[in-house]
Amino acid sequence: MILPLQQHPHYRQALRRVGATVTTADIPGAAPVQVIKRFGIAFAPRGPIWTAPPDAHALRTAHLRLINSNGGDRQALRKAGYRQIMTPATVAELALSTDQDVMAAQMHGKWRNIWRGAQKQPFNIKSTPFDALVHQWLLDADLLQQREKRFRALPHSIIKAYADIAPDDVSVWTAARGNTPIAAMLFLRHGGCATYHLGWTNALGRQSRAHHRILIAASMSLARSGVRQLDLGSVDTYHAPGLARFKLGCGATARQLGGSWLKIF
Repeated sequence: MILPLQQHPHYRQALRRVGATVTTADIPGAAPVQVIKRFGIAFAPRGPIWTAPPDAHALRTAHLRLINSNGGDRQALRKAGYRQIMTPATVAELALSTDQDVMAAQMHGKWRNIWRGAQKQPFNIKSTPFDALVHQWLLDADLLQQREKRFRALPHSIIKAYADIAPDDVSVWTAARGNTPIAAMLFLRHGGCATYHLGWTNALGRQSRAHHRILIAASMSLARSGVRQLDLGSVDTYHAPGLARFKLGCGATARQLGGSWLKIF
């Protein structure tokens, strides 16, 4: 079963390590739903993940106040007494393969040409398990770009907790010229799926198109380990059109989630 990061047991354990209150709710026809309790409100992020047709009666009796739906259960949510309070986000999901030709066939033409050109650039790529001390430089660079670009991401404490729980499931892929990093990407694996969590590059990395090469190298490595799908995160064509083109250009499919729903009655 493909579980989004927010519904995987490793994520629950990581949240608990940083002090969050996380429980699970059993809903017939769905995988166990991970529930975060905030200010007394039970919140299900990216859930439920249905294994059968969505069931309004099961939702009604689940005692979940707020649901950020993974999608496909709008009608059941309405029947269960929920009302939508936020419009759906869109995520990019990339099907993975160990065959480079299959990966290349999914790419848009311009993206594929850039990727092929990046393979000729004089930089090396290596992958290492995340280490809080070794990779502090990447976390510092990420905090700086968050301030500069005015966005917020998952706290680094959760990344560190996740790596403590599943050290083989947090990997950092770095492109470097000599010993100097020019780009990096961090991935979290969760069962048969993985999530691209953060990336950084400098001017030389952008000029060399290092992220194109890193993404495909990491994708094929993840595929060899049994991962079937890579979640590239949200697609925002208005606020971040360049990032959206990068995510969709590699061959990812845009999928609309279900939006946020509040239990009214």
